[in-house]
Amino acid sequence: MENKTKKYSAPALEKGLDILELLSADSTPLSTSTIAERLGRSNAEIYRMILVLEQRGYIEKNEGTDGYQVTRRLLQLGTEHEPIKDILEYAQPIMRELAEKTSMSCHIAVESQEQIVVIARVETPSSISYSVRVGYRGPIATTASGRVLFSHQSPEKKESMINMLRKHHDEKEINEFLSDCKKVSKQGYLRAQSAFVQGVTDLSFPIIDTDHAVATLTIPFIQRIPEVVGIEDVVEELRKAAEEISKALTYGVVRKF
Repeated sequence: MENKTKKYSAPALEKGLDILELLSADSTPLSTSTIAERLGRSNAEIYRMILVLEQRGYIEKNEGTDGYQVTRRLLQLGTEHEPIKDILEYAQPIMRELAEKTSMSCHIAVESQEQIVVIARVETPSSISYSVRVGYRGPIATTASGRVLFSHQSPEKKESMINMLRKHHDEKEINEFLSDCKKVSKQGYLRAQSAFVQGVTDLSFPIIDTDHAVATLTIPFIQRIPEVVGIEDVVEELRKAAEEISKALTYGVVRKF
C-alpha cells in the first residue's frame, strides 16, 4: 500500500483538532495535564489552544471536576449542514406527536466514527420520564442506536465499520455485537434491556435513506405504575414515526408531503 504523507502542516490547527477529538471521544471531563499527557505534549504547548477553544465556545470547564469537556457548539455546526438540518426540521413535529402519543421521550442519533451521537430529543409532556441528552455519545458496539445503524448498512459499509470497531473493542465484544445485530436484522428493529440503566427497555428503529440507515429513532421505555401506554403500542407508534421520516428521505434530500 502506498504510504501517504502530509503535503502541508498547520501545527496550531492540528493541536486544536487533536484536543477537540480527544474530548469528544471521552465522556468524562479532562484536566489540562491529562489532555497534554494523552496527546504527548507539554502543558505549555496546549495551554493557549485550550483558552482559545474555551473563549470560542467549543469547550468549557466542568464545575465539579475543573476538567474540560466539549460543548454543543460542535454539534450545532454539524446540524447546520443542510441535509441534517432539513431532516431535523422535518422530524421535530413527528417526534413531538410520538412523545404525546406514547408519553415517552424520544431521540435521534447518528454515527460518529466508532460512536453514536444524539442530535435531537423531544421530551414527553408526562411528569415522569427518562431521556437522553442531546450531545450524548456512546459506543456503537454497546448502544441500541449503534446496533440498529450497523444492521441496516451495506456489506461494504459493515466491513468498514467492523475494522474501525476492532481498534476499540476486543474480539469477544465484537462477536457479541455481531450476534445482537443478527437479531436486529431479523426483526427490523431493536427491543432490549438498556446496557446502561436498569428498568429501561431500549426501543429503536432505523431512519432509512434509500437503502441504508442514516439515523435511528429511539425511545427509552420505562414502565409506569399504573401503566399509561403499553410497550407493544409504543413499539407500533415508534415504527410508524420512523417510517414517516424515512419516507421523506431520498439521497439526503427531504421531500415534504
